[in-house]
Parts: sequence; structure tokens; C-alpha cells
Amino acid sequence: MVHWLGLLLLFAQAGPEDGAQLYQAGKFTEAASAYQDAIKAHPESADAWTGMGRTLLRLGRPRDAVLCLRKALQLKPDDAAIQSALARAYLDGGDAGSAIMLLDPLGDKDPGFRRLLGEAMYRSGYYGRAAQLLERTFAERPDDRQAAGMYAVSLAKTGRTAEAEIACQRLLSAPAPPLDLDVILTYVEILDSRGRPAEALAFADVAIKNEPANPMAHLWKARVLWHSNQEAAAAREAERSVALSPGLPFARNLLLQIYRKQGRVEEARRQAEWLREYNDRLSRGHE
Repeated sequence: MVHWLGLLLLFAQAGPEDGAQLYQAGKFTEAASAYQDAIKAHPESADAWTGMGRTLLRLGRPRDAVLCLRKALQLKPDDAAIQSALARAYLDGGDAGSAIMLLDPLGDKDPGFRRLLGEAMYRSGYYGRAAQLLERTFAERPDDRQAAGMYAVSLAKTGRTAEAEIACQRLLSAPAPPLDLDVILTYVEILDSRGRPAEALAFADVAIKNEPANPMAHLWKARVLWHSNQEAAAAREAERSVALSPGLPFARNLLLQIYRKQGRVEEARRQAEWLREYNDRLSRGHE
């Protein structure tokens, strides 16, 4: 009798609050274990499923978090905190489309939803809508540098170049680590388009210094050098970009142009052949 009473008391104590305390203390592995026990003891507890989902996010397991947070949302269908956490899990798991499907019907009156929806639109390439949402977020949360960066890039992507330049300058004049590579390269593109190659090259070097293994940083330096008629240097940077990401068609196309101008016929032929095969694969994929 005592034995069973003790077990009942043990299960009664295995609640989401134990996981919450460990989560707040930054002990995420222990919190996950506590939430797992809580779920076993209370499988219909939305708090336990939500806590487990948030903990898995902190452990870098967004796809597992999605499963837990979906279950939590089934138990509490209109809970804003769960909806926000699930949207974040979708975004961190690379599924911006599902985040949009979740958030868009909820409207953009809630600042938290608006921020997440703006990020989802940005990641999906809907830059006009992203700019609208993120502009409001930036006005409400001027210290949200990630939102400010996405807003700056969205402005550039939608042709609002003058505003984008100001937004990029504002972010880059007071840099805070980690630097946003998309913002730097957007600024490089703006400077290059405005015929300011020396400034563009300086910021391209900043991008490479911060992320030397990023192929886009080398590609943008190559583009600026190419536009400045520095063919040999442009070729070297474009070749680095291809070496880092052999499947990057933009770098291959730039190399094709450079090699042709330099009279490097065989190397140009190889790039042209690669691009033809790439386009053939794309065509077959759309059939």
C-alpha cells in the first residue's frame, strides 16, 4: 500500500513546473528530461508539451519541437504563446511556408505575430510584404537588429534603394556582433550600383573577414572587381566562390564572362557546359 502511494505521489510531483524551473536556469537537457516525465504523467497537459517544444528549440532541435508544439496547440487551439512558439519552430526548422500558413490568418495586430510573420515573409522571398511588416516592427522595437536587417534587405529587394542605403548605413555604422552578412552584401550591391567601387570593395572585404568560407561574400567581391575592370582579381574571387560552393550558378556565369574576355577558351567552355547541364536539370525538374 505504501509502495503504490509513493508512486502516486511521485507522479503527482512530475509536473511542467519542474521543467520550467530547469529551463529558466538554462539547464535545457535536464529540462527536457523533466518535461518528458511530465508528459508521461500528464499526457493531456498543454503546458508540458509546450515546455518540451520550447526546450527542444533551445537544444537546436526545431523539427522535434514542431511535433510537441502541434500537440500543445491541439490541446489549447487559441493559445497565442503556443502559436508563437510553433511559428518560431517552423522558422528555425527552415519551413517558412508553414509559419506563414499559421500566422497569416491571425492578422498582424499582435506585435509578436507581426514580427514572426515579417520574418517568414522575408525568408520566403515576399519582400514587399516583409518590408511592410518589419517596418512596423522596427518602429516598435528599434533595438531588434535582426528585424532591422531584414527590413533593410527587403527595401533593397523591392527597389527602394535610397531607403535601403540609409537603413544599411545605420546598421553598419554601429556594428554589433554577429554582423549580418545579408546587410553587408546588400550594401555592397548598392555601392556597386551607384558607381562607388572602392567603398563596395571595402565592405566586401569586411564580409569575407567575418565569413571567409561564405561563397556569396567572394562572389560579390568578384562582381565589384569585374565591374571595375579588374579581370584577374575578379577571376580569383569567382573561382574561390565556386570552390566553396560548386553548385552556385551565379559564380559559374560570372566566371564564364571573365574567361571569355580573357580568351581562356577551354575554361570558358567548361563553365558553359556546366551551366547548360544545370539549366537542363532545372527544365526536367519543372516538367
